[in-house]
Amino acid sequence: MPLKSAVKQYTVELRELLAGNVGVMALSWFLFSLAGGLVNPFFSKYAKDLGASDIDVAYMRSTGMLALALSLIPGGILADYIGRAKSIIIGTACVTVAQFLYALAPDWWFFFYVYVFDQASHFYQPALTAIVMDSVPRSKEFKGFLALNIVTSIPSVFMPFIGGVLYEKYNTTGVRVGFLAQGVVALTVLVLRIKALRETYIARDKELGSLIFELAGYRPVLVKTLELYIYTSILQQVAVGVSATYGAIYAMEVLAVPKSMWGVVSSVATLGGIVSSLILLRLKRTNISLMATCGSIGVVTNILLFALPYFTRSHVLELLALASLIGSISSNILGSSISAMLTLILPVEVRGRAIGIQRILDNIGASIASIIAGLLYTSLGPGQALVISGLVGLVSTMYLYALVRDK
Repeated sequence: MPLKSAVKQYTVELRELLAGNVGVMALSWFLFSLAGGLVNPFFSKYAKDLGASDIDVAYMRSTGMLALALSLIPGGILADYIGRAKSIIIGTACVTVAQFLYALAPDWWFFFYVYVFDQASHFYQPALTAIVMDSVPRSKEFKGFLALNIVTSIPSVFMPFIGGVLYEKYNTTGVRVGFLAQGVVALTVLVLRIKALRETYIARDKELGSLIFELAGYRPVLVKTLELYIYTSILQQVAVGVSATYGAIYAMEVLAVPKSMWGVVSSVATLGGIVSSLILLRLKRTNISLMATCGSIGVVTNILLFALPYFTRSHVLELLALASLIGSISSNILGSSISAMLTLILPVEVRGRAIGIQRILDNIGASIASIIAGLLYTSLGPGQALVISGLVGLVSTMYLYALVRDK
């Protein structure tokens, strides 16, 4: 019974990888994904329906990323000072409030302010990553992050289609229902995290100020991470800026893809990502550097394929589905690889602050990339903007390969 044996092996391995705090995070992210699938694929289109212009969407994303970057400065320090769990619980409470406010947004400006508040409320991102790094089984870092991706992606196989149908049938009211659902889920996650998360690290007998200057003693480690951050925070952010900011608008307005079918494309991409991650879990040995390079190449392929329907105007759905499928698989591999690398590089006592630095740089990069994306999209048009993004992605892949090839 090969199938029964394979299922048993997967179950045993997933149970090991998702024990303790990792399991709590997997369940809470699963729940967030369950409701998020109703609204996330249509976020930028919903902003336009509330009155935003194309360039307004870019400014909104840019401002939100900047607000998040600023909030991560105290967020990274708090993760190493008051602890991971406390930071996560405070931040989750703020995010819960934001979801209900999204549902009440009467116009674009209210939505804009809620988005900035929501992004700033995610100051606890370093604590989220650090608590998983602290808890994932040693020597199984890559597989641990892959397992998290699998579990949290499952709702996105079917929820975007449901969200698309709601949006298509009830217009903005359908999206408001999605945000209300996300608010209820966020409240459930808050209770779960309060009851089930276990603290993994708190600074003992250290002044708050000393946590900042202490990083100077970890200079060799920080140099290694900063070299990696050039890829994650600058090059890659610019490469994906156009598709991240305008993907849904491009598909539904320029290529005339129905909202429900855009949900289907998103679902197909997620399913492919889950299947590929399950296959990778069965690997006996994993070359993280090779995985990272392949993942980056896949992201470039995704961007260029995404641009193709603009020029061909034929097989639009098929090309979008293929591009999104490759993008989902590649992003899972790339994200898990980067997280595994950082887990191996960073000592436990500086993970909160070091991840905070990464997220700050990532969001500053995303903020700048959104403005660049807005200028490219509105001045050159969607197709040309995506092609230029793909070329930037190619340069970023070459940099990543040069960085990790000897590791």
